[in-house]
Amino acid sequence: MISKKFASIMMIVGPILTLVMAFTGPISPNSGVSWGDTQAVLGELATANTDWAQINFLFLSIGLVMQVLGIRYFVNSMNSNDSVVNYSVAGGMAMVIGVTLVFGEGLLYGASASAAAIAGGAGMGTAASMWAGGQALGAGGSILLFLGFALVGISAYITNSFNKIIAIILTVVTIVGIILCLMGEYTNDLMIIPYLGSTIAIVVLGILTLRSK
Repeated sequence: MISKKFASIMMIVGPILTLVMAFTGPISPNSGVSWGDTQAVLGELATANTDWAQINFLFLSIGLVMQVLGIRYFVNSMNSNDSVVNYSVAGGMAMVIGVTLVFGEGLLYGASASAAAIAGGAGMGTAASMWAGGQALGAGGSILLFLGFALVGISAYITNSFNKIIAIILTVVTIVGIILCLMGEYTNDLMIIPYLGSTIAIVVLGILTLRSK
């Protein structure tokens, strides 16, 4: 059973870690490179610090795992509530499967960075395949992860398991994320809505949970 303090720390540190890694990685918003432009991405990775790229992608994924661990605290409590047990159980399973796929995405991105850095561009073909594979895992994993967050948000709203405003925000922004991914817009700049929205919601939830009696 996850303790309230542990869950709170995971919900505070996890999203912040993911956000920091997203803005300090080789394909950060400041790089001006779109994640959907494979050629530009590989060109950026070829000149990036390979060790940092691998660490960055890894810790970005770890931050997501921490978020799921924190949210599981509420899932465990809601699973005993007959009115939402189906939603909370499905949400919990979707989050675990989703974050596993997204973790695989991060590993493939790290491997892609290593291949892209091979002298003379000898590894570019391999790098492109790994990057494409990572995006496929990421899109599928994000759909499940966002679905899990949305189901947990709905369950929390019904049972008052946590602040209703946070539950609404978490549900709405993650539904937006699901729609974008299903539309094939996983690399679209609009994905900042579910990413940043869920980050803020989960951090605030972690703080409120930590301060609660």
